[in-house]
Amino acid sequence: MADLKKQLKAIKKLLGDGRDLQLSDADALRYQDILYLLEQRGYLHDFQVDGANLYRKMEDFDGFEDWLNEEIKDEKRVTRREWAIGIVCAIIGAAIGLIPYIISLF
Repeated sequence: MADLKKQLKAIKKLLGDGRDLQLSDADALRYQDILYLLEQRGYLHDFQVDGANLYRKMEDFDGFEDWLNEEIKDEKRVTRREWAIGIVCAIIGAAIGLIPYIISLF
């Protein structure tokens, strides 16, 4: 997801103040993830013209950036389930580590 942020910055830089964007095949391939998301969310429109990579900016990317930042935060959060699994595994590991000590007491 962090890579998407870098791609978004590059697309914004390429667009500048304009509304239209023409990319080479290499650039379109490099930025395909962010371009797909921008198209799906309605921020860009892809024109299918003779195999050219033409895009038109339909809206400002401010709302998209907010959404992307929230998605990155959600991805980084650890869920309760993951915490519970980690704690149970630590307890089981500690118990297994104590088996030789308990056997030596007998």
